[in-house]
Amino acid sequence: MKSFEIIKAKDGKDTLVIKQGDRKYFLHSFYYPEKEGEEWANGVQFDDETIILVYGIGLGYHINFLTRKLSLNNRLILVEPLREVFEYALSNGYYDEFKERPNTFFITENSEENLKNLLAMYIPWDNFENLVYKDFKQYPKIFEDHYKMFSNCLIETINVMRINRNTALYFASQWQSNFMENVEFIFRSVPAKSFFDLFKDIPAVIVSAGPSLDKNIRLLKEAKGKSVIICVGTALKALLKEGIEPDFVVSIDGSEKNFKHFKSCSVNSPLLYDLTVYPRILKEYKGPLIIGRIASDFSALFEEKLSLEFGTLNAGPSVANLSLDFTYKMGCNPIVFIGQDLAYLNNRTHASGTTYEKNRINSNSDKDKKEYIYVDGNYGEKVLTDRVLLSFKTWFENYIYKNHDRIYINATEGGAFIKGTKVMNFKDVIDEYMTKDLRINRRISEVMANNKIELKPEQIDFIRAELENTIKRLKIIKWDCLRGAKLSKKMYNEYEKNINADTTRILAILDKIDAKLRNSKESFLLISSILNIVTTKILKGFKSEKEETEKEKKLRVSMMSYTLYYGIYESILQSEKGLEKALDTIKNISGG
Repeated sequence: MKSFEIIKAKDGKDTLVIKQGDRKYFLHSFYYPEKEGEEWANGVQFDDETIILVYGIGLGYHINFLTRKLSLNNRLILVEPLREVFEYALSNGYYDEFKERPNTFFITENSEENLKNLLAMYIPWDNFENLVYKDFKQYPKIFEDHYKMFSNCLIETINVMRINRNTALYFASQWQSNFMENVEFIFRSVPAKSFFDLFKDIPAVIVSAGPSLDKNIRLLKEAKGKSVIICVGTALKALLKEGIEPDFVVSIDGSEKNFKHFKSCSVNSPLLYDLTVYPRILKEYKGPLIIGRIASDFSALFEEKLSLEFGTLNAGPSVANLSLDFTYKMGCNPIVFIGQDLAYLNNRTHASGTTYEKNRINSNSDKDKKEYIYVDGNYGEKVLTDRVLLSFKTWFENYIYKNHDRIYINATEGGAFIKGTKVMNFKDVIDEYMTKDLRINRRISEVMANNKIELKPEQIDFIRAELENTIKRLKIIKWDCLRGAKLSKKMYNEYEKNINADTTRILAILDKIDAKLRNSKESFLLISSILNIVTTKILKGFKSEKEETEKEKKLRVSMMSYTLYYGIYESILQSEKGLEKALDTIKNISGG
């Protein structure tokens, strides 16, 4: 147990001593704590966009000097592992210089789950590359266990952010196209909200496609009708091969390869989807459809425009994460996982009967660029995983921690351990929790029959007019942006060649175009996904350099201007056919 005391340093300033048993540790200098703090702060390198995370606040001398150097734009995250120190220093005026500084955040948590949640809140997802992590003096040594836990939480948080952002940017164009094609399916679907609380205190099984699914997939026949069986799309073929039809299938992946999991499958189970899912899946799916507000903002747009409520679901980084949120919101308890390995059993990636059943990893190959790591398994062993699967695991653990009012059982019988779950054999789970027929299919059929989305003529006319106006406005904006791009390129060329041309006229025209863009935010809503690529290019690609000359600044700004205008132009160009197709869908529904 750690305690602390305040004593006077040789220069008369207060210094902080941590006591642990018979040992004492100085967290500030015994001689010159202020001077030490100033020297530490002078060693922190940063620019105007840097996020600075400091492990160890103590009495705050070093933070005082650091904050005097920062701009208000710099986000400052301060961690103090010993809450008693933080509360004493805060209430006795040691933090007065920075406690109310804007853009400053404090963390005093000792829970792993709370640390991850706070880090995810305080570190902006679009700027995590600019994070500078600094520890103060002996803090890592004195608080070794907490420091290791915190550092691991930070690594996992950044890992999840990186994967989520890279996924969003990689699929932005695909999602945009998918959304336009999938508009027609809204009017054949039932809102996911219709199922919320339908299965209160009824057991559920979430079936994923990890290699351990081979061990207990056949037992699902015993669970059928006695529990709600939710199957991720990747595991569908494996279930059908065993003659098992799930109660729900879940799919949100917008890539073409996702269709492989559904190709040649005939199933009557309802499919929960997001508007960004690969369109051919919806076109060829035989069963009914359930729409949720899940992975994109497109569903929210239609909800708002049509006064609908699809039901908000948290996607997380994987379809299995989404399945958990759907299961939770249906009221299910206990919630059981099978096939949720989050690891590579015998170097296998997926279960038998799935599209990827023959896939293997080679963690020793130089050609395999994944970063493989070992984590704790369900039976105390170490299992091999990677950063992507670890991000799924982190999401599960955070979710379970926040929603601890249910029983979570990991019956995967292999794979990585998920904190917050009880590890059980699936047969034992069935014997304990799944003992009677609950008429699951009948309940689902009743909801599907009575809750299909039906729009009034005036709603259809409204969305039709919205689409028509958006298309018209975007066409005007497109040509304005093309003109802006040409003028920006001309300005760049003049700066580059040192032509002493008067750019006043060009800048005046660009100002007018910028004003039009600012007044056209509503028009960009339907192409927001693809515009994210342009925004990211601007944010990440045109940062000012140290000691930048006036000419370099002009070249940078004019090229940034060109990239912005031409990026918007291309985004509209890519979206026009999809918008026209969506409009045709609405016209066909309205009969005009």
